[in-house]
Amino acid sequence: MEMCPTGSSLPDCSHACGPCFPCKRVMVSFACSIAESCPIVYRCMCRGKYYHVP
Repeated sequence: MEMCPTGSSLPDCSHACGPCFPCKRVMVSFACSIAESCPIVYRCMCRGKYYHVP
């Protein structure tokens, strides 16, 4: 029987930034009012530029 992990896992940014190196995973939060929860997303970053997580 093959084991499959359940739940979410952290994104892999190893190929997300194309030829740019080093490509690192960062958390980005958005500004929102006090009454609502602020979403946090992962992006890949290289030399100050954000790339979408594959």
